[in-house]
Amino acid sequence: MNINEEKRNQWQALKGMGFKAHWEYFWDYYKIHVIVAVLAIVFVVTLVRDIRSNKPYALNAIFINSNSMSAADDIAAGFAEARGINTEEESVYIDPAVALTSTGLTQNDIAQVEKIYAMIAAKELDVCVTPPDIFRSYSENEMFLDLREAMSDEEIAKYGDRIMYVDNAEVQRLQEERQNHLDAGETDVTSDTPSEKVINTDPSGMADPMPIGVVLTGSTLLNDGGYFPGETPIAGIVISSEHEDNAAAFIEYLSK
Repeated sequence: MNINEEKRNQWQALKGMGFKAHWEYFWDYYKIHVIVAVLAIVFVVTLVRDIRSNKPYALNAIFINSNSMSAADDIAAGFAEARGINTEEESVYIDPAVALTSTGLTQNDIAQVEKIYAMIAAKELDVCVTPPDIFRSYSENEMFLDLREAMSDEEIAKYGDRIMYVDNAEVQRLQEERQNHLDAGETDVTSDTPSEKVINTDPSGMADPMPIGVVLTGSTLLNDGGYFPGETPIAGIVISSEHEDNAAAFIEYLSK
């Protein structure tokens, strides 16, 4: 087995084990050269910020598996204006070019996931907008913030049945189940539990429902920009975001 196959198998085995498990593996497996990679990312981020007059982020978002080939600068500028963000002092940045496959793991997937985890660990990422399959996968890995920590009950209620919930009790059960498989030396830890039982817009059958996303059906901005044609994009706030107010306001801005 070559190094690429080994990495792919390890990432597959970690599926559903939560962000903490992924990050611990990410650190333990790569040791010194992961430090070099993170430093390289920091260098690039620093360079970009220098180019942008070294402005701190007011919001940093990514669109995963967006089909639009155009930049999202218009959305970023429109949000900054609507939010009253002084772009001379702070930056609003949206990366619409992150691409992941929903089945299996390619070398590009591994590189993109490592980049996303590095940004999360550095508290440099605020919002992810993704198709349902990717959102479900990251939800089971506990990547998204409980919306109740960033929005009031009234703000959540106005989204009605567009709120996506995750069953914390089911997530914990699945993680324990997968850990038992790993402890037994099994590499195929895929659960037979339907993902709809873990995450859904209907929380009535959940033991411990937590609101973590907003379904952006009918978003004029996303539809007009051709970002997710034929898909139902879902937005969530990244668990390590330091700009929760702006993240919540950005989701509201996209939902119109």
